Amino acid sequence: MRSIQDPRGLTLRQLSRLRSRFWTGKSATEFDQRDATLARYADYDEVVLWFGPTSICQLSLVQLLHWFDAHSGDNTKLRIVSAYGGWLKPEQILQAYSGRRPITRSQMRLGRRVWLAFCSTSPRALSRLLASDLRTLPEIRDTIGFLLREYPERHSGLSRLERKLLRTVDSLGITTPAVTVGTTLHNELVGDTLLFDILRAFITTPHPLLRFAAPFKGPLSNYQFNGSQIEMTNTGRMVLAGKADHITLNGIDRWIGGVHLSGHQVPWRWEESVTAIISRRELAEFFPAC
Repeated sequence: MRSIQDPRGLTLRQLSRLRSRFWTGKSATEFDQRDATLARYADYDEVVLWFGPTSICQLSLVQLLHWFDAHSGDNTKLRIVSAYGGWLKPEQILQAYSGRRPITRSQMRLGRRVWLAFCSTSPRALSRLLASDLRTLPEIRDTIGFLLREYPERHSGLSRLERKLLRTVDSLGITTPAVTVGTTLHNELVGDTLLFDILRAFITTPHPLLRFAAPFKGPLSNYQFNGSQIEMTNTGRMVLAGKADHITLNGIDRWIGGVHLSGHQVPWRWEESVTAIISRRELAEFFPAC
């Protein structure tokens, strides 16, 4: 297998095995079943791709568009339904299916561009796409923005979701992970497992941003954690205010597509004032006090 830092060189099976290592609750067997179905696409008169507006759905969509573009060269069988079937009632599923549309060559090309940009070892390719016409895949612009805002923010070293979770705990005072995650999910299209894992990490880092407000003796990885009592630490308040840096204090080990952010320094930060990724050199040039 080639380096996992360059997923563009992996076969579909290799990439699926890699994804299963990072995707909580998704086994390699499930990916194998999907990939076996894909390999038989020529046996069908029509292939319908169902993907909703969430970032994970849109990334899966562009991966498949890239795969079909490379393997079939013919999109005449492909149709798309822009809806998340898990949210629909039976009658709504039938209605959504009846509205399926042919996938166009421009959608195939854009899907390929987005997937290769996502797999790049630099966020620059994704950033540049925001200056492109992305209307053929309407949800892609929001997906790219979501991914870029998960890079550490310049002042605090927190991603957008990390900041949101900490703000929620800060506003609630003593609360539970379940309430914190539930509150966040009111307007976030992400999985709850991801958010619970972020809260666990805030408690177990060398310089914790959260702590237990009451003794908790259950396994941290167990669902019992969801009902524990948590609160902010002074370090958490300083980081949230941008007066301390989470990465400098606690380091990072995060993959965003083909980019691996690790250690106590990272080459890129998200800068909200210019809504862009800023490199370490640019940070020193435009924000010399950093």
